Amino acid sequence: MVYVTGDCHGDFRRFSKKGQKNSGIKIADDDYIIVCGDFALLWAKNRELEYNLRWFSQLPYTVLWVQGNHENYNMIEGYPLEEWHGGKVRHIVRDKVILLERGQVFTIEDKTFFTFGGASSHDISGGILDRGSPAYKADYRRAKRSGKPFRILNESWWEHELSDEAEFEEGSRNLARAGYKVDYVISHCGSNRLQKALECYYMSPGWFGQDILTNYFEELEDKLQYKHWFCGHYHEDLRMDSRHTILYHSVAPVESGGVYIRVNKAGFPNQG
Repeated sequence: MVYVTGDCHGDFRRFSKKGQKNSGIKIADDDYIIVCGDFALLWAKNRELEYNLRWFSQLPYTVLWVQGNHENYNMIEGYPLEEWHGGKVRHIVRDKVILLERGQVFTIEDKTFFTFGGASSHDISGGILDRGSPAYKADYRRAKRSGKPFRILNESWWEHELSDEAEFEEGSRNLARAGYKVDYVISHCGSNRLQKALECYYMSPGWFGQDILTNYFEELEDKLQYKHWFCGHYHEDLRMDSRHTILYHSVAPVESGGVYIRVNKAGFPNQG
């Protein structure tokens, strides 16, 4: 069976036996669980990483993930690209933790998945600071005084959180080969229309900005045939409609479409 879940941000308790019990599931040895970004296993080279790598190596099942915006992309790119189940991956912990690269189509347990990680960070209103800049100390003091969230380049924020044109093109080529038809889409953020629906849900128009990735997903909404689209990023467990589910802490089988998640009864807004 294939399960799907949302952002971890370095908190991996949901993968333990106790965490599974709390989620009302029991993951079998040959099952897969897909994380919709912000896994944050690779964040810094320290003792915590060493412990987590050992811990994941002992899991009986396999954890798959797509990139979020809170990932150390420099560390990720240190792992070689390989082919797995029809697409490009990086094996982080042997066959136990595998990164599903952007723009790929995988066949897993006779189901097809289109994966495309990444998103724009929303917690950078205080700026992105560069420790190598001569003005870093002054910038840091200014950011702290502002009280706004800020990040540090290549320490807590990485430019590759958003895709480049080559990844978009590769995704389009792979989808064309699949006839623009897959069973499931796994991403970190969603399309423009999903974000508009969330803004309606929160009653906060204009909260989420558009970018090259949300625009790309918007195009896919009109071209791609799929059963269900799962994403993370928005720190909610919410089924937006019959084909879109946002995940955070919840773990659900992909076939369920997130039926255990509370429903946004407003649904998607009408598109003009």
